[in-house]
Amino acid sequence: MTSTVLANELANLISEAKRKNQELRTAAEKSLQDLKSLPATSEQQLAADLSRRSSFIEPFLLACATRNARFAGSGLTCLQRLVVSRGLPRSKLQETLEAFNACTDLGLESQLKILQALPSLLQNYAEDLKGDLLSGALEVCSSLQSAKAQTVSGVAAATLQQLVTSVFEKVVTEDARANNVPAQNEVPGQDGPLKLRPAAFDAYRVFRDLALAAENRRTKFVQFESLSEESSLELIWSCMNANPTLFATHEEFRSTIRSNVLPFVTRALSEKLSYQLTLRSLRLLDSIISRHISQFSAECEVALGLLIHTLDPDAAPMWKRATVMEILRNFFADGVRVVDAYALYDITDGGKPIVQDLMSVFVRLSSEKPSIIGLGQQSTIPVGPMSARDTTPETPSLEAAGGVAGMISSALGVAETNVAGISSKWSLPRSPCLEQLDKTDAPTVPETYIYALVLECLNSLSDGLAKTTLPLTVQHEKSRTESQPELTANGDQSNGARPSGRSRSHSYRKRAAPINPLDHKGRTATRVQAVHGFVDSCWPAVLATSSTFLNAAIDDQYYRNLIKAYQRFAQVAGLLRLSTARDALMTTLGKAAVPPHILNAATADPPKTPSTESPRVFSNPKGLLSVDTLVSQTSSLSIDRDRRGSVEPSRPMLTTRNLLCLRAELNLAIALGPTLDTAYGVVVDTLRQADTVLSATSPQQMVRQGLTASQKGSESPNVVQAFTNEINAVESAASRLLESTADYPNEAFLNVLNTFCRLLHGRDPSIASSPRINQTSPPPTPSAKSRTFSGLTGISSLSEMRLRDYKFVVPKLGSLAAMNIARFVADEPDESGWNILVDELVTIASKNAHPKEARRAATDVLCKIAAEMVSEVSEEDAITQKTIQRRTFAILLRLVDGIYADEGELTATDINVQGHVVEALRAILERCGESLVAGWNRAIAIISSVFERSGTPPDRQDDEETHIDWENVSKELVSVELGKAAFAATQLICSDFLSALSGAVMPSLIELLYRFAVQSDDLNICLSTVTMAWNVSDFLLSGIAEDDLARCAREVKEADDFEEEVQTMVRTSRPAQWLLLLLRLQQIIGDGHREVRKAAFQTLCSIFKNHGEQSEPSTWDLTLRSIILRVAFHDSFLYHNPPAKDETKAATSGSHDESVSSAIIAGTADIVSHHLRVIEQISKLPSLWEAFLARMEAYLDLESLLLNTAVYQALRQVLAHISVDSKSWTGPMYRTLHLWLKRNPANIEVESKGSNQESFSAYIEAGIELYRLTEQGMSVSQTRTFVENVYLVLRHSNGPRYGADASSLSPLQSKSLDLLKGIRSDTPTTLVIVASKLVTLHHDGARDGPANERPAFIALAGESIDWLQQLVLSNISDAELLESDVVTTVIHSLRDLIEEKYNYAANTKGTPLWRKATTAAVALALPVLEQCSQADAEPNVKLSLWTEYVGALSGVVKAKGIDEVQDPDKVYEDELFDIESFSSIKRILVPNLGIQEIRDTVRTLLARALFDASIIHATESGEIPGEDCSPLQDLDRIRLGRVRRVPSSRREDMCYECISELVRLSTSNDDSPGSKRLAQAAAPLLILRLAIPIRAYIADQPLRGRRPQPLSELEELLYCFDTVARLELHPEALAGDNVAHQRQGKKAHLHYLYPLLVKAVGTAGDRWSGADEVLTPLQAVLQSITPLPQARNLDE
Repeated sequence: MTSTVLANELANLISEAKRKNQELRTAAEKSLQDLKSLPATSEQQLAADLSRRSSFIEPFLLACATRNARFAGSGLTCLQRLVVSRGLPRSKLQETLEAFNACTDLGLESQLKILQALPSLLQNYAEDLKGDLLSGALEVCSSLQSAKAQTVSGVAAATLQQLVTSVFEKVVTEDARANNVPAQNEVPGQDGPLKLRPAAFDAYRVFRDLALAAENRRTKFVQFESLSEESSLELIWSCMNANPTLFATHEEFRSTIRSNVLPFVTRALSEKLSYQLTLRSLRLLDSIISRHISQFSAECEVALGLLIHTLDPDAAPMWKRATVMEILRNFFADGVRVVDAYALYDITDGGKPIVQDLMSVFVRLSSEKPSIIGLGQQSTIPVGPMSARDTTPETPSLEAAGGVAGMISSALGVAETNVAGISSKWSLPRSPCLEQLDKTDAPTVPETYIYALVLECLNSLSDGLAKTTLPLTVQHEKSRTESQPELTANGDQSNGARPSGRSRSHSYRKRAAPINPLDHKGRTATRVQAVHGFVDSCWPAVLATSSTFLNAAIDDQYYRNLIKAYQRFAQVAGLLRLSTARDALMTTLGKAAVPPHILNAATADPPKTPSTESPRVFSNPKGLLSVDTLVSQTSSLSIDRDRRGSVEPSRPMLTTRNLLCLRAELNLAIALGPTLDTAYGVVVDTLRQADTVLSATSPQQMVRQGLTASQKGSESPNVVQAFTNEINAVESAASRLLESTADYPNEAFLNVLNTFCRLLHGRDPSIASSPRINQTSPPPTPSAKSRTFSGLTGISSLSEMRLRDYKFVVPKLGSLAAMNIARFVADEPDESGWNILVDELVTIASKNAHPKEARRAATDVLCKIAAEMVSEVSEEDAITQKTIQRRTFAILLRLVDGIYADEGELTATDINVQGHVVEALRAILERCGESLVAGWNRAIAIISSVFERSGTPPDRQDDEETHIDWENVSKELVSVELGKAAFAATQLICSDFLSALSGAVMPSLIELLYRFAVQSDDLNICLSTVTMAWNVSDFLLSGIAEDDLARCAREVKEADDFEEEVQTMVRTSRPAQWLLLLLRLQQIIGDGHREVRKAAFQTLCSIFKNHGEQSEPSTWDLTLRSIILRVAFHDSFLYHNPPAKDETKAATSGSHDESVSSAIIAGTADIVSHHLRVIEQISKLPSLWEAFLARMEAYLDLESLLLNTAVYQALRQVLAHISVDSKSWTGPMYRTLHLWLKRNPANIEVESKGSNQESFSAYIEAGIELYRLTEQGMSVSQTRTFVENVYLVLRHSNGPRYGADASSLSPLQSKSLDLLKGIRSDTPTTLVIVASKLVTLHHDGARDGPANERPAFIALAGESIDWLQQLVLSNISDAELLESDVVTTVIHSLRDLIEEKYNYAANTKGTPLWRKATTAAVALALPVLEQCSQADAEPNVKLSLWTEYVGALSGVVKAKGIDEVQDPDKVYEDELFDIESFSSIKRILVPNLGIQEIRDTVRTLLARALFDASIIHATESGEIPGEDCSPLQDLDRIRLGRVRRVPSSRREDMCYECISELVRLSTSNDDSPGSKRLAQAAAPLLILRLAIPIRAYIADQPLRGRRPQPLSELEELLYCFDTVARLELHPEALAGDNVAHQRQGKKAHLHYLYPLLVKAVGTAGDRWSGADEVLTPLQAVLQSITPLPQARNLDE
């Protein structure tokens, strides 16, 4: 490609120069010849060859030298091509550059070719471009930059910048290998000559010439004659910006900057230069100040002074001021740089306060045009530079949460409707002024741009100060680092979720205040000192500037950045212990959070009543506002907006910005922690003022204000949502502030505590401060007084203010206490602030003089403190636990006693407070009860306070004992709510903590339980108390020895007054305490509520049941006769009393109740059964058992299923524990058997919806146990009655319903069947009969009614079939089975199931009942029939048995109800099963069916069953003769034809099997009479069966025409043809038929079938309806039977 281009251009030169320039022509011809002589290889090889031929480029140089555009164009093209391909000889570089320079003014095309060659020249010959060559290249670019064509000048400028940049890059490379490059060149320096290396020397000369060109002076190295001043400045800036390190380390460059660059750019500030020159000068000055201020400190000092002067309002135009502010913005971007500048200038001896002057400039700027920035009483959202009519609806919606809608007041008090404000939407130009290099004239700058830049400066400054200071304040240990808060962009702490209060509360002993950065001795100590000096001297300027912008109209992002900057600055001041600056900054921030005009407006309203006061943010755990609530209120309030009009004037309210300031102040307090000192009061006061304002504003007012301002109700929820989110953030910050106090030392914590307490005492002179508060509270400082908010003086109502203060302070005290529990535990009460806190809260909570809201809140705090205190010491040593627990319970008891000590009647608040205390006690027990080692007496006393008492509360001393006078404690509750709470605490004590109670406390607990059980206000409490008494009894008995109990019982029994004797022993004797408990239970079981009676008796029985082992037999005799059975006697006697008319009275007056009776019966049985071994040792056991049965029989006499259930369950339970070998129970058991046989519950009538399952189950279970005990001695009659009773129970049971017993036995059925199976086999007849009845229970029940109203009995029938089969097989030799016709009954039951088959969908374990019955019938067939033939049974019995088996066989081959089955697979499987069963039964049945003893009707029944089952296609009505007619009657009569398709039988295989069996019965070759009888029964029906398909073909096929015969009919027809051909009947098969007239012979059937075959031939041979598939087999049949039999055999 290069060779072609060069050849073409050389040819052009030769042609063009032929006459004009002979020298050029000669040189071109020579070069062309040289080019042609080179071998044609690759481009790289060609370039290498050409680079070695220095004379080759001579024609191109000559062409350029002619300055002829045509010649120069070809020459430049070739030179550019050689440069690109590296084919230019290096010795010709200088001449090439001169040629380029000579052609720079020859036109656009030549200039572009030069510009195309220069980048490649720089790339390919970089090592050669130095010295004069470099100068030449730069000169060429410089010349082209001044071209008129914009394209050429632009490209030339970029190329020149690239070349200049490469020069300095070479210096960087050279510095990297400085040891290998010697310094040979010398240049002047500030401190003497400097030795430079080659690349550095070239860069120095280029940079110097650029500086000279910028000053419009003559250059020395590069001839920049055509380079403009602006371009020179841009190149200088580019070099310095790209290589800041290079310029910082090379003195020769710094010297040039100091002597040439800085003086020139500084003049741009003092002289009036052009816009472009000024802009580039300021841009260069910005780079020097931002990066090299320390190296040019003196020069930068002058420059900064000029910058400050330029910012004066009249000193410079707006664009120039904005540009200067951009320089300062970049300077302040690194806060460390500002601090270093402060150290460099302000604090240096003789230095000027440059940085301070800069901060002062910010103050002047912020206040020069207040209307422009929208300065007002508080910050607002800027509305933009527009008229009021252009205001969009969205703009005021952002102001809906605060301020007066539609008006913003300026600092001068003038109302403005067009406030611009500061916003990123209009305050920022599209690009910074320093970057608008393409403009020739000064741009228009937004008027508020410089104020936005001031805000950015403040933000960057504070960020740098924080980064310098904050890392030096944290502890070095990991735990310190994690606990030190760092403020994030949102003003929150960045250490994530803080640990729980308990884990954090221990750290206050170790953690000191944040480290003072001034104490740091490291390398940064000097900088920290500078920061300290800067903050100390500049905080007024920061405060003034920030205060102005805090009340200006700026957008959200700017405002948040301002708050963050202000917050960081204040934090740095606090950490540096600059208290004055810190207090002033925090005070101003507090005023921004709660502006005075808003506070005045909120407190000037008339005081609200408590009922109408709105919820508040800091006292309400859920926050001030709920978004859902406000959104819902918005929709309702918007409806009333037009109606309300201006009735409720809008008033200023807190905005989200105010809340943002409040959050910032709270985070400041968190960060500064214990270093706050008196400033903590500023924070608390601000928080309280915000609470006051928010309390005065209802959610409805806020929503209405948003609707009014936004003019669109749909937008109000968004405003409220934002406001609510900010409130939540403030709440979180306030909570974290209180949490942080856990890390304070005691002195700092006391300051916090007293700060809150002073709020209460300062508002109420009547409340005297406690002495401890006066001793620990530091005197107020004058500075704190000077910062009192003006809004506080506007509160007109002292009572309203008191209420607000209480609601604000008390929750905060609670939070402080919760966060400092570990402090209260570890330190003495006076030192830790415990006494201050408790005295204050108890006084508030117990006195009616205080507001009720305050009392409730104080109570809540005290209760939470108590719970946390006990929890805190749960793992401490016993001494600490005892001390703290006694102190904690003493507080709660002191509070309760204080309520009753106060004069006057109890109020609702008193009850509420007491209930809270009781609930707190319950919570303490629930959480930490296992760790309590002291205070139980006080806990019981607190619980007992819920009962009415007489007299005044005792004056309790702080000692171990707390006496309770139970005589003055009544049985009535003060209130039900109090009773429930107290009972919950009592439950915990009785269930979990009895072991912790001392013996002196136990009697009080029993008395407390008794009063809970007999109170009449809450039944649930009564019942639960009875249960708890059981736990107490177990606990008492666990510590009583058997001898001690017996001894105590004897002592009490001998006493005259049982209860009085127990009372005298109860405080020292645990058995007496147990007896006292039984006495109280006995009183509860009296005439009380039925549920309480039942529960009390169950508890009493449980006590005896669980601890009967501790009693001797004599003790048991006494307790059973005198306590348990007497209770049963009294209960059964109640049924004979007239019932109470009032249901409520019946429930509470001791009337009879079956549920109570059932409980008594069951309880009595439990006691006896669980301790039967001890009771057996009683000498008078029969009389005791007789008494027991007498009580049970009294209940049975009532004929109640429920009581029957209870009685038989009780009997079963007791009998189950009696051993068969026990001789002492022989007599009582037969007495019990007599009772069981006589009292069958099946005889009791049941309601329609009632269930007898439970009663029947209990009866059967008792029967199981009775049979076990009386099996050997039970008589036959008793056994028969026993079995019959079991069957009656099963037959009359009315459950389970809805087929629940289809797949498995019901419990009753399972138990009953197991019982029957276990009865002795000496009475098999009775068992077989019952089993047969059970087999058909399902079918019998299905015929009686719907399945959902009765048991299904399916599973029972299935199990009974198996049992029945087993019974018969095991007792088949018993003659009584046959003689009594029992076996016939068995087979009849099975036949019943088999015949019904699909009529009943009864499956048990996946197997239908008829299948199980079939299997059983097959299994019983051989043994039963053999036994029948061998035994001397009555003929009628045998006949009945054969008849039943034939009927069963008929059921096998048939399929009743098959139309109900849709599953073909199931039908097929069942068919195979039936075929197999049929085969099994017929092998046993058929050989014996021909005997003479069996009547012909039985054989006919079999043949008829086979015939019916063999029908494949349904016949028409009248087609088959009736059973009373001969099957051969009218055999040749053809019915009417039918064309409809007749479906085939779904059991086709069984049909063919039955036809085959008919054939076998009819063709027997045996000459025995039995075979003859069977043939005579089957042959007529066989002939009829064979005739049916032939007749159907003759009748139907003519109607079908050409349509083929259905396949199933064809198969049946061909099968019949084949059978007719092969059939040979028994010779006398037709002898018995009255139509056959004694016709005999093996082919006697042809007499009836031959005419039909002949007719069929006519049909099959018909051209219209005939078919070969029928005709051919039919002809074969006719041929096989020719010649015909003798005529005599065919005659009728």
